[in-house]
Amino acid sequence: MSDIERAESLTHEHLLSIIAAEMATRSDPQRVANILDLGCGEGRMLAYLARNLPRLIPGLQLRLYGLDVDDSGVQRTGFIDRAIAHLTSNAPGFEWRSRIFTISGNEPWPFPDCHLDFIVSNQVLEHVKDHRRVFGEIERTLAYGGRAAHLFPLSHYWYEGHLWLLWVHRIQNADLRLAYVTLLSRSGFGKFHDHRRTFGMSLEQFSEMHSDYIQFMTNYLSEPEALRHAKQAGLRASFRYTQELYYRKLRDVLGKTVTFNYSRQRNALTDWLWLKLLRYVSSVTLFLEKKQTYVVPGESADR
Repeated sequence: MSDIERAESLTHEHLLSIIAAEMATRSDPQRVANILDLGCGEGRMLAYLARNLPRLIPGLQLRLYGLDVDDSGVQRTGFIDRAIAHLTSNAPGFEWRSRIFTISGNEPWPFPDCHLDFIVSNQVLEHVKDHRRVFGEIERTLAYGGRAAHLFPLSHYWYEGHLWLLWVHRIQNADLRLAYVTLLSRSGFGKFHDHRRTFGMSLEQFSEMHSDYIQFMTNYLSEPEALRHAKQAGLRASFRYTQELYYRKLRDVLGKTVTFNYSRQRNALTDWLWLKLLRYVSSVTLFLEKKQTYVVPGESADR
């Protein structure tokens, strides 16, 4: 679709395409969609969705929301004010000050039960401290039949994307991790030399600070853990759409046209096989759905 903007990030395009593919199947005659960007940061993905979702699904009435935590230590001071300013400038037509929320990590989300039709997050779940709480809030706030797509790296991946070091997130022993970060940084790997040039950091400062970042600011899930949290929350879970991001990246590198039309017709075995490979490379797409159709035989399935 030539009228769809290219985003500053392929991940934004990927999540846009998932929402469009899934929302296009809705039979809602009013065509209203309540969509939450979980971990909205400075609002860049929200602005992109606001401008481009109506182009992919004509007639769709959007109610977009953003939510982030203000005590995670990950975001810079004042990020929500910057988000509102960016959204007001780049996606006018929404009352953003009443749509963007911040909470502490242990507060319930500021939405009624069954309010949201779709929830997306981009590189967020690896920073969540209490996954059980977050999956529970996803289930509570999604309407029946609602869906969620979360793009994030699992603990399986090799090259940790925050420090640019192999396997550093798998080392749980603090002393061993600090020694590992120091050794690799001294050898020229990772982000140390960039930080030294930009911020004047010593090797000791950088290594201790970033070892602590892995310790306190990340909380990686394995594939079985992600599926278990979803099951415990009462959500269907799969990793459909994982391969589409890498296909998009490949076409972008080759200079070929990127598609925004994802197919909902899936081959479960193919999806599973791609996941088993791609979980070691970088991010996967966890797809959740609030739906449960089983009833005791002979009883009504009406809800």
